[in-house]
Amino acid sequence: MGADKGRSTVVLDKVDYEEKVHDMLKDERTYEKLKAEPTLKYKRKLTSILARLKKENKIDEKQYKLLYPTTANTPRLYCTTKIHKQGNPIRPIVDYTDSLGYETSKALADLLNPLIGTTEHHVKNSKELAEDLSGVCIEDNEIFNSHDVVSLFTNTPIKEALDVVKKRLIEDKDLKLRTKLKVEDIIELLIIYIDHHLF
Repeated sequence: MGADKGRSTVVLDKVDYEEKVHDMLKDERTYEKLKAEPTLKYKRKLTSILARLKKENKIDEKQYKLLYPTTANTPRLYCTTKIHKQGNPIRPIVDYTDSLGYETSKALADLLNPLIGTTEHHVKNSKELAEDLSGVCIEDNEIFNSHDVVSLFTNTPIKEALDVVKKRLIEDKDLKLRTKLKVEDIIELLIIYIDHHLF
């Protein structure tokens, strides 16, 4: 398996790996065992939305065929090891390749991508952060504090995140050049993927 950071290959005993995964999945605040497989329900919902968007001329026939889900594989979970942290915890990654909305999620990512890096609080990578901090002078009565976010994506407040995305889309002057979809359409599609985050 790969390491969480860097380009290392990690050799881990299969039993130890599976034990770490099972321990992680026991966290009932983050993970929930489903009573039934909901993929077909979400597929009906997605195809209904896509049909409506095509009828409203917000997507053309070519886009409709590209976005229409022809496969409905259940996303697959695998984990990488955080070799830079004590105890070598694991980071979960869900592979959505060939899953229900794989193509639609790629299209949404393309639509949202121009919004990344356009705020004053964005840092591209650790090198840019180091360059930004090199000019910061800490006074005697100040301290420099660093926080490590645990399980960032599973702890992100969904409603607030969607509100931020909606606000950024409304403010995006170039959105009409990239798509005929309205902001409400994009949010509706995003909600499907937020609701259908299973593995």
